[in-house]
Amino acid sequence: MNNKILYIVWYTYARRAETASRELQAKLVFIYEPRLRTFWLNPLRYFVQCWRTWRLLEQERPAFVIVQSPPIFAPLAVALWCKLRGRKQVSYILDCHPSTFYNRRWQWAFPLLRWLARNAVVSLLCNEDAQKYLAQWQANYIFLPDGLPDLSSSSNEVPVQDGKSIAVISAFAHDEPVGTIFKAARLTPEVTFYVTGATEGMTNELLANKPENIVLTGFLRGSAYNGLLHNVQGIMILGIMITTLSCGAFEALSLAKPSIVSDLPEQRRLFSNGFLLVENTPEDIAQAVETLLDKHATYVKKAEILRAEYIAARRPKLEKLIALLEHHPARSL
Repeated sequence: MNNKILYIVWYTYARRAETASRELQAKLVFIYEPRLRTFWLNPLRYFVQCWRTWRLLEQERPAFVIVQSPPIFAPLAVALWCKLRGRKQVSYILDCHPSTFYNRRWQWAFPLLRWLARNAVVSLLCNEDAQKYLAQWQANYIFLPDGLPDLSSSSNEVPVQDGKSIAVISAFAHDEPVGTIFKAARLTPEVTFYVTGATEGMTNELLANKPENIVLTGFLRGSAYNGLLHNVQGIMILGIMITTLSCGAFEALSLAKPSIVSDLPEQRRLFSNGFLLVENTPEDIAQAVETLLDKHATYVKKAEILRAEYIAARRPKLEKLIALLEHHPARSL
């Protein structure tokens, strides 16, 4: 591909966008105003981010713009610029996060999303179930699961103790069963659990009930985060929402690290051949931890096979997107 592709995300970071932009040789730009992140200031934040997006597009003049949704205002701003300022020579691509379809906050925007999808070159979907919406709208789409990130850069900033160890990828979000994980940790006192994520998201009650074998690492970036995942024996990524498909699972897959994920439809479809799937109960989680550690070599091999199969299955989808862009009229500009 070429440097005429601009990838816009209205947030501070997105692993999927980072990986896809590298594969497509696109310029990735994060646009976000954290100082305006309150309910009453959200309208102003969206306005400022629209203005910054418009100015960026004026400066870059790309052939293609990939824009992540939600929020719906990001693709709206891009589509409007393409129509008014792109002189019909610039095309946009929607990259739809699952919350585009399943978060109640954005369901009011479905009519706008339908219009945007029908006018986009293509919409990229990262979960299989969402295909039903684009098919119903008769919009062009490609089901393109997340690419595997490059986690080769690592450090030992978070020391991992000798013995049994599990990294728990967390953000202390409302859709994570952190309390249940703490209960499971009590059932496996011989295992040390390294729980990532900013502790500001923890309630006082949860903090007070933290077992001794839980280590709170805080929010980790870059090589410190990668190093933790490299150094533990296994990784745990749990969620409660039916549409959950955590980017943490793709990080674990990238390392071919034995892992435990919640038994949810999207994760079952992608990871059942290599990862341990669990019900979100303390007993089931604890049993999976013991199984993973007792049969560690077996699950390392399973993860390696799963990684190879995933890369092979995803490659034609990525090639389809690249071919679509290569043969699009904007490519020749």
